[in-house]
Amino acid sequence: QHRLFVLSATMAGVFVLPLRAQITPTEEREIALWILRLGGQVMIDGVDKPISDPFELPSRDFRIVMVDMHGTVTEPKDLEPLSKLAEVQELYIPARVWSPVSDVKAPFADESFQYYTGMKKLEKFHAGLTTLAWLDIGDEGLKRMAPLTQLKHLRVALTTIKDPKCFEALVNLESLDLNDTYVLDSSLAPLANMKKLRRLTLVGTLITDDGLKYIRDVTKMEELDLYGVKITDAGVQHLRKLTGLRRLNLLGAQITDASIEILAQFQELRELNLYRSRITNAGLAKLQQLRHLERLDLRYSGVNSSGVQALRSSLPDCKVNFVNVTASEFGLRASAPSSHDDKAVAQWIQSLGGRVDRSEGKIRSVLLARVPLTDAQLKYMASLSSLERLDLEATEISDLGLESLAGLTHLRDLNLSFTSVADRGLAHLAKLKDLRRLMLAGVRDVGPGFSHLEGLTLQQLDLTSTSVTDEALVHIAKMSRLERLALSNSDISDRGLEHLAQLPNLVSLDLRGVDVSDAGMAKLASMKGLRELNLSYGRFSDKGLIQLAQLPKLERLAIVNTSTTDQGIESLASIKSLQALKLDYTRVTDKALDSLKQLPNLEELSLDHTNVTDHGAKVLCSIVSLRSLDLYHTPVSKSAYEELKSSLPQCQIFYNEESGFRIRQRL
Repeated sequence: QHRLFVLSATMAGVFVLPLRAQITPTEEREIALWILRLGGQVMIDGVDKPISDPFELPSRDFRIVMVDMHGTVTEPKDLEPLSKLAEVQELYIPARVWSPVSDVKAPFADESFQYYTGMKKLEKFHAGLTTLAWLDIGDEGLKRMAPLTQLKHLRVALTTIKDPKCFEALVNLESLDLNDTYVLDSSLAPLANMKKLRRLTLVGTLITDDGLKYIRDVTKMEELDLYGVKITDAGVQHLRKLTGLRRLNLLGAQITDASIEILAQFQELRELNLYRSRITNAGLAKLQQLRHLERLDLRYSGVNSSGVQALRSSLPDCKVNFVNVTASEFGLRASAPSSHDDKAVAQWIQSLGGRVDRSEGKIRSVLLARVPLTDAQLKYMASLSSLERLDLEATEISDLGLESLAGLTHLRDLNLSFTSVADRGLAHLAKLKDLRRLMLAGVRDVGPGFSHLEGLTLQQLDLTSTSVTDEALVHIAKMSRLERLALSNSDISDRGLEHLAQLPNLVSLDLRGVDVSDAGMAKLASMKGLRELNLSYGRFSDKGLIQLAQLPKLERLAIVNTSTTDQGIESLASIKSLQALKLDYTRVTDKALDSLKQLPNLEELSLDHTNVTDHGAKVLCSIVSLRSLDLYHTPVSKSAYEELKSSLPQCQIFYNEESGFRIRQRL
């Protein structure tokens, strides 16, 4: 049989797409059932609400117009049935898409994009809803969407995309969410041609003032979110033509009254966030022109109570968030402490919005999380010789600033999460011989730099949502005192886990969202000292789970949203030390609970979105050691719940009858 093809030219080359035969009603129903069995939802023509229960599908023929597979775990090749759905207008793909290849550093989910190119009616595409992980979606995957020029809504938050060619063909977009992506100023160049764009989210990106020049003529813009983006007055200048804006978030932007001249022209504004801006009462007075303003955030800005009172009198219907801190207290006039003694430095830190703990006249702890502290300001803390704890999370610190910390030899706890530090900066930490806890969550460009830290006696290291790979684990494995290690949503593979087996004191390991297969589970089995292990969203099977029976000290285990079944749980019955077990979104049934009865120390059990029924609830009544039990979204009835409460009076039970209604309907 001959196959027909159509050529679709894109900026990335030429794709050859097969012209698919029209799907039959029977095939459409089979695909709908497949989506629902995976835990997804569909909407069909003629029905105005999502369907999650197979029994709610009508007997008539129908067409699927919306697919929501958020929360399902699958492999890219398994998404092929979606390619037949020509009528789909909205598509929500899984928050995590697994690859069967675990030792290749590649954006695995890119290959699934080939299945969406035939959706000629697709208007809304979302990837990774509500996930905390950076997704395995990169430039090559998004380029496959180029033929879908009718696309109106695109959400690719928490992905690694940054190539401007990804967006060149999508000129009809009305909303674009690039929250926490790798986009740079140059990545936004194609936005200049998106004249229909109404909503743009750039939260947590590395965009600067220069990047905003690409949207200066996108005059239909109504909502712009620049939360945490390093914008100054120069950047706001590029926005002066966007007079139709209704919502503008400039939280953390270092803007002054000069920007207010422009913002005051945005007569359609309903919501404006100026948290930690540098505006004064003079600038605030000009905002009284915004007669439609409903919400205004002025916390930790340069205005005072009299300025806010004047605004409230002029705009009585506007809800204003404000903290009564004077300009001198806040530090707008104190870019540096008055002297280098601890008392003066403490007052200065507090004026910036930070917290200080002192003992015997010496500063022991400084908390500056989410304060816009710069490298230049950090140097004033170099004199705090007794400092033991320093929290710089989500500040503007970079590698240059870390040089100021090299002399703080008593520092034991350092938080640099969500800053711009990278490998080069880690070299400045090598002299901190007393350092025991280092937090680097969300720091994207680290890896080889851990070679500088091999000599430290770290006990706790947090690398959640970082770019660390197996190469970094070679150096981390030499930190022999390490007890707690968080690698969730990082880029390590099964092969890298072998290095961790060299850590003799490791008791806690967080591998949430890491692509752990059965081969990796075998390596984990050699870590005999583990007490806490999080493997949620892993790709392993029951065969791999059996390996954990070799961990005699394991107390806490999380395997949420994995392919675990009753057979796998049966193997855990031999780990008598288990105290807490999270089995949410797994395939376990009542049968698994018979195995859990054999765990004498089990105190916490989470069964949200499992197939446990009233029969299983009777088994749970006999596990008298339980202190916390989650039965949300299960078929367990109200009467069975009441019996559980009576049998386990010491146990806090989380249950909602309505949450399991649809599941009970199927039974």
